[in-house]
Amino acid sequence: MVQKNLSLANQLMAALPPQERGLLLAHSELVEFELHAVLCVAGEVAEHVWFPVEGFVSIILPVPAAADMAIAQVGPEGMFHTSAVFDVEHSAFHARVQAAGRAYRLPRSALQQNLRQSPCLREVLNRYADARLSQLAQQTVCLNHHSVAQRLARTLLMTRDQLSSNELFLTHEVFSLMLGVRRESVTQAASALQRRGLISYSRGYVMLLDEAGLESIACGCYEAYSHTYARAFPEARVIGAARSPAAVFPRCDDSPEEVTSR
Repeated sequence: MVQKNLSLANQLMAALPPQERGLLLAHSELVEFELHAVLCVAGEVAEHVWFPVEGFVSIILPVPAAADMAIAQVGPEGMFHTSAVFDVEHSAFHARVQAAGRAYRLPRSALQQNLRQSPCLREVLNRYADARLSQLAQQTVCLNHHSVAQRLARTLLMTRDQLSSNELFLTHEVFSLMLGVRRESVTQAASALQRRGLISYSRGYVMLLDEAGLESIACGCYEAYSHTYARAFPEARVIGAARSPAAVFPRCDDSPEEVTSR
């Protein structure tokens, strides 16, 4: 049946011409992201790749003799595992759902086949993988030079962008994992933001009240993430400039938006 395809909600899939996107979807299935589900464990063979259309997943680095740390979060702006783009079988990270939603899942072998057949897909995913590497480097700077309050403001804004909502149903434990700090530090930083009227929070819930105020406090990494995509995709239109780190990637042609979907 011809319909407006949900795959267009994923910005990497939306960059593909309908025919090439259709070939990718032919090997894909739309699956539910269940909250806290572990989609991959470090050291295991990554059998699937995922293109989220809702929610987001934390990419977590296991740290021996210490608390694990989320080094990235992937939502509708991207995909994982990017290692599959380079034909690497084993995952170096855990992947855990932090905000429930849906994603297109396809076997790693199917992605490899499509990469061989589609230069456009390879170009889009190579650019995305390169942008991800730049973001990881930026995060190293962030961890070493910015306060917990700055990093929390940046994380709140980025999560808002991925979920397209000012209401975030996330616990202090999740923010602790994302920021690489103790929950007590998250509580202190969140309390400071609440006292300034920027957010309202309670257990497992945060409402962003003053987005401009949060942007003024957030470390420069928030804007840097946006510029990373602008450099990787110079033809792209960045959503709301400083508002979103995600880019609307350039389509490979101007074909109609409708495709045939299973």
